[in-house]
Amino acid sequence: MLRVFLNRLGLAPCVIALMLGTLVIAAPIVNAKGGPPRTVFLVLPDIIAPPTVQVRADALGGGRYRLYLDTRNFAFTDICVLEAEAAPIGHAHIHVDGAKVASAFFPVIDIGPLDPGAHHIDVVLRGQDHRALIAQGAMVQGHTRLVVPDRPI
Repeated sequence: MLRVFLNRLGLAPCVIALMLGTLVIAAPIVNAKGGPPRTVFLVLPDIIAPPTVQVRADALGGGRYRLYLDTRNFAFTDICVLEAEAAPIGHAHIHVDGAKVASAFFPVIDIGPLDPGAHHIDVVLRGQDHRALIAQGAMVQGHTRLVVPDRPI
């Protein structure tokens, strides 16, 4: 009965496509070659120099910090695409204590205010399609720790 109703409205193909799309999205996506999942990671070829990132933080006052992302063999861009080529170009995701707080499209970004106490900052380089970059078998990332004083500067 429902199918007849949907056919009359011309919606049956749309409903079927939506149902199939849901099945495809729900199915686990695994790289057949046994590497990292292609939907999450962008594996850079070994023939290019691997990118690196080091993180430095300067206090700005009030629990806010300026992060400097010193990268090698990587170009920042604010242009995003649906499917990126395996190249060291993109942006960075900034995580504080495991929670994403920002995306950096340039090598300098301000974060905060942060609560008083110790914090672990992780920076992960991403491709233009937001996949995490993998170079020489490891995710390209940098880390730093900082301590926000009880009385912010």
